[in-house]
Amino acid sequence: MTRVERYRNSTGSGSPQGSRTSSDGNSTPFDFASASGVNQAIVPLNFEFDFDFHPGAGLPSTASSPSTNERVQTPSTPSTPRPQIPTLSVSPSPLPSNETPIPTIEDRERSDTIENLDGQLEGLRLVSERSGIDMEEISDALGVVAAGQDRPINSRIRSPSPANLSPGRPRARSRRPSSIVLYNVREEAPADDRFNIPAVQKALQDARGLMSKLQNVLGNNAVQNEHDSVIARLQRQAKDLSEFKSPATRIVGFVGDSGAGKSSLINALLDYKQLAVTGSNGNACTCIATEFHFHENERFHVEIEIVTDGELIPHLEDLLRDYRQFHLNRNAFELLDERDYLRKQASIANDTFKAMFRNHFTNQDILKQGSGSEALLTMKSWVQDFRNRSMPPLEHFGLSLDECSKVLLEVNSEKSRTPLWPWIKKIKVFSNAHILSKGLILVDLPGLYDVDSFRCRNTELYIRKCNEIFIVADQSRAVTSEGVKKVIELAKQDGLPNINIGIICTKSDFIKPNEAAMHCEDDETANEIRRQSQVIADKKSEISELNKDIQGYYDVELDDEEKFELDGLNNQLRRIEKSLAQHELDLRNFIVADRNASVKKKLVDSYRGEVPGNSLAVFCTSETIYWKHRTESKQSALPHLKLSGIPEVREYCMAMVSEGQYNAAANYVWGDIGALLGDLTLWSLGAQNNTVIRNTLNIVEEMLDLELRGHASTLNGMAHSYKSGFNTMILQPYRSHVDRWSAAADDACDEWSGLHHSTYAAFCRKYGIHQPLDSPEPRNWNSEIIKEMKNDLGPAWEELRISLDEQGERILAFVDSLFNQVSELLDTQLNGSRDVAVSIRSTLYSRRRLLRADIETSLDSLRGNLRTLRTNTFSGIRTSSIGQIMESEYREARYQSGTKSHSRRKAIIASAVQREGLFDDMFGNFKKDFEGHVDDTQVRIREAAESHFQATKDTFATLEGGSMENLVR
Repeated sequence: MTRVERYRNSTGSGSPQGSRTSSDGNSTPFDFASASGVNQAIVPLNFEFDFDFHPGAGLPSTASSPSTNERVQTPSTPSTPRPQIPTLSVSPSPLPSNETPIPTIEDRERSDTIENLDGQLEGLRLVSERSGIDMEEISDALGVVAAGQDRPINSRIRSPSPANLSPGRPRARSRRPSSIVLYNVREEAPADDRFNIPAVQKALQDARGLMSKLQNVLGNNAVQNEHDSVIARLQRQAKDLSEFKSPATRIVGFVGDSGAGKSSLINALLDYKQLAVTGSNGNACTCIATEFHFHENERFHVEIEIVTDGELIPHLEDLLRDYRQFHLNRNAFELLDERDYLRKQASIANDTFKAMFRNHFTNQDILKQGSGSEALLTMKSWVQDFRNRSMPPLEHFGLSLDECSKVLLEVNSEKSRTPLWPWIKKIKVFSNAHILSKGLILVDLPGLYDVDSFRCRNTELYIRKCNEIFIVADQSRAVTSEGVKKVIELAKQDGLPNINIGIICTKSDFIKPNEAAMHCEDDETANEIRRQSQVIADKKSEISELNKDIQGYYDVELDDEEKFELDGLNNQLRRIEKSLAQHELDLRNFIVADRNASVKKKLVDSYRGEVPGNSLAVFCTSETIYWKHRTESKQSALPHLKLSGIPEVREYCMAMVSEGQYNAAANYVWGDIGALLGDLTLWSLGAQNNTVIRNTLNIVEEMLDLELRGHASTLNGMAHSYKSGFNTMILQPYRSHVDRWSAAADDACDEWSGLHHSTYAAFCRKYGIHQPLDSPEPRNWNSEIIKEMKNDLGPAWEELRISLDEQGERILAFVDSLFNQVSELLDTQLNGSRDVAVSIRSTLYSRRRLLRADIETSLDSLRGNLRTLRTNTFSGIRTSSIGQIMESEYREARYQSGTKSHSRRKAIIASAVQREGLFDDMFGNFKKDFEGHVDDTQVRIREAAESHFQATKDTFATLEGGSMENLVR
């Protein structure tokens, strides 16, 4: 029934495909690892699935398919009545040039093309009563994705129309008459990279669509009705592939002081004017980290994560102590700045209690009475009562824009009449905003200068999770902004390793011409501003005179000549008004562009050398300009929107995810689709009862089982190897130097004791980080405590990191080597079944790629966790390991008041720094966290190996399960 002529020697010789002729003339088995340069090529399979059935039709008779690239267009004529099931005919494609070498696995990895996948797909045609698929389309489309070239492979690959730049996304929500083309955010030019070129996007869209058709075709036959059949499994896989989406890959955080315009900026980037709560009255509009995620639904969805008691109670205890200390003991503090600080803290506590316990905290004296322990018990009872009776809904579905905005106002702002922010840890908002559609997550964060230290601490923790941070500042204050300096200082303290930092200056249009000319740094620009301002003043004067002249005509009855004169004056007025509008626009553009350039230069000059990578992206935006012109026609809106800077920031953010999206698409093409089509090809070959084939598959399965899942496997030995490196490079130096570290910390503590008592108190209030008046930059006690430890272990950690990266590369090389060995075995053992050998080898290549990608993802995640661990261990920021150890001591020291309070403060700090076992505790946590991250990675790698081993077994079962013809028999 099925004629198989899948591969043959491209040189025309009689030796079977998969063998090569060595330099001495002897034929040797084909080897994936060493075939480069051999004048041999795999001749791709041409075959056709025919699902065009009619009642009572039989199984088509066998017919020889053409041996050219021409596809069979009509089904064979049925002979004997049979069930309505697919048929298969196979023929070779045109032979490639005899100059084409067989690629090795390594060669294919380097080439970034999908020629082998082309070979599997070329000429495959699936036809049903309802749909047909020319699989050459998949071959061509996926070729574009894998090659990353900005050109179509053939005429079927076209640049997408503007409305389809984001596949599957709805068009703009509003429509206007066809004569007016509105500005559409989804038509903004994508980032200039290999993932966003039109040909790649079109090809990826085609691939998903063709997988959907393949799913439908595989589902339209009698065999599929058997749920456990091979074809049913393949159909389910095709369905999953038709729904392919790249995962979210980048988190971008926005942090800025209250009133900087951060929430307004995010609204503009999302293209939702009233979503995030905005304001400028001094109240914090962002009290909680708010994440913006993508979903396909037009309606909004909000998820709320509540703070646990373990997180909340210590915070309330601190607030209660501040509150009671001020109201019961403030006169005991001698220094004015101490009393002022305590007053501010008590005010924060008071506002927080009012927000949290509106029904209980009606009498402010209630928490001043009794002991502190009794007051804390009272507050705990209020917490429990709220959780039992007043807990807000944790999810809100199907919200309109206004409804979503109201929910955010209620839970995330001090402006709310019933604020819930103290109870909430994080908010997730899901929308179909275009900027989020490629996998980006935007996060609106409270400022690091927030008056609430708890929110500051949480912001610092969250910033370290981001891939990129934008500091948002009012442009008029950006160069001197304390908020900007705070984040930059955090980066300098090594709190933001490998996190890109940028600055966005908002309100770029908030400047008047006379102010711009006054503050201009060069005379030429200032004179140009004055000249354009004078032109505008002259135009306004002309308009005023014309209006007076025109008004005179309305006081009398006009004859025809006077009417003609009036029309002329009105036309002249319109021309001057139009000219005035253009001059005003030109002047505004000139002023905004000039100030933008000036501010950008100052910021880059000030901070570029102080951020990771010495790279600082700076943008200037105007949300006012954006929204004023957002709903205009495209032609009218474009120059204004460009001046607003919003599209530029949106493009920059979306470009962050492109490389990750491209890699995911490449694995989708090379791995997932390649594996499915390989299984489909094997299934088409028919049930293989050949003993040699069965024995070879058993050997391969045992080899993979041992090397991927065995106890002594290189993959399963990853954790042990990494931990051994840690013990050698980190643990041994720790044991050798820990005493010296303790002595150096003691010396630093002794040096602090000589500071003035007001300065010493300021360090305690600010958790060890303070800039004395006589110091050019802030000092960090935490960093000084661990200075010698960092000096000794920092370089050792860098050596360990390099070593671990090398071990990771060896793990990936092991996977490549293993699958190369399997390829050699298949070529050697199945020399008489070349079609089977090559098909299995091709499918295993796709499986290897997927396993490799999963391991790389796990190792990348480990690298990120180890970067965070480095910050925890070697930096002195508040949320680092030493910062957390010292926090309670700083807090206790700051509460000291009255006689000898300075001595007590010094004793508290000295006791903590000089405590025996301080560095032992730090190192114990360091080692525990390192091993935990490594063990988690080991589990993920083991799960990946298990998953792909089982998938390989399914592939072998596909071959043994038989073709459609055999299943019918």
